[in-house]
Amino acid sequence: MSTGRELHLNLHMVGGATGVHPAAWRAPGSDPHGFAKTEAWVAAAQLAERGLMDAVFLSDTPGVFGDIDSGPHGAYYLEPTLVLTAIAAATERIGLIATASTTSNEPYNIARRFKSLDVLSGGRAGWNAVTTYIPQVAANFGGSGLPPRTDRYARAEEFVDVVKALWRSWEPEALVADVETGRFTDPRRLRPIDHHGRHFSVRGPLPLPPSAQGHPLVVQAGASGPGRELAGRTADVVFSGAGTQDTALAYAADVRARAERHGRDPRSVRILPGLMTTVEDSRREALRRLDRLDRLAGHAPWRGSHIEAVGTPEHVADVAEEWFTSGAADGFTLMPDVFADGLPAFVELVVPILRKRGIYRSGYRGTTLRDHFGLPHPDDAAAAT
Repeated sequence: MSTGRELHLNLHMVGGATGVHPAAWRAPGSDPHGFAKTEAWVAAAQLAERGLMDAVFLSDTPGVFGDIDSGPHGAYYLEPTLVLTAIAAATERIGLIATASTTSNEPYNIARRFKSLDVLSGGRAGWNAVTTYIPQVAANFGGSGLPPRTDRYARAEEFVDVVKALWRSWEPEALVADVETGRFTDPRRLRPIDHHGRHFSVRGPLPLPPSAQGHPLVVQAGASGPGRELAGRTADVVFSGAGTQDTALAYAADVRARAERHGRDPRSVRILPGLMTTVEDSRREALRRLDRLDRLAGHAPWRGSHIEAVGTPEHVADVAEEWFTSGAADGFTLMPDVFADGLPAFVELVVPILRKRGIYRSGYRGTTLRDHFGLPHPDDAAAAT
């Protein structure tokens, strides 16, 4: 039965497009070298687009960390916007979200990189702004160690403000491109931002016009107080941990209350906790599948901080529907255990059930990432305030 809301899905392309389980790269059908092959990333994205998902989502850690001898999760990270550029050329509608750190980058470069992806993809880009908490990464950028959390988030607040100002530095009518008159731009509609703050001094403007959706969406994954504040003030989409439905409901209420205190419409923030899926014909087979993966990984059963749906397609759909209809989630950041067969199982078996229950789309209603999430164009939103 339709709730009037529409469930959203982002595919988390973790493990180099092999799957979220640490042993996914060793599973039958997986290619341990797939992370280095454009066709592996593209194939997963095209399947997600066939399942009418809102976006593919790439995390990023620019450094080697953790236990890398038994799996790829901490050993490599391709630069995510390069991967998404290849995916953009091979897809038509699905959104393209990549992670970039506010601690180890400069706002002008990030603004330009994501605006370029947004323009080239026809308005499908999103930036997941993170502060990065891994000391090994900090050692790659100046070697002065990881700044305290309060300093990282203070820098992040200013960073996001500068990026958004740069994205808005071209007015919609600035690009003229009139072949008859020979006029390409209207310089009066380009605005230097002339930002001078505690962390950054940036003149602007960007050398890029608005995209079909105005500018990229901002995604955030804050769990701490400062992270929730950054999400409430700036984020269009939030990738959250889950815990219980009660804690998820409290988290959503807190982030939306913070958004409202910043003068934003709290209903405009889409909250998508992680959903790890294992799909088989029976619960018993699903548990056997996980046991085989755990033995391949060489450790005790792996459990993360996300929602787990292990069982038949109907059970996985039940879990998703329960969280969605309770208001604990607006959708999910989908993390199949193994992409080779777990992603097709979700698209081909679970998605039709969600659609039949009236909580999932039967087709894309637009071409941009804002369209998919039902969010207004920035110019329309500004006119409404």
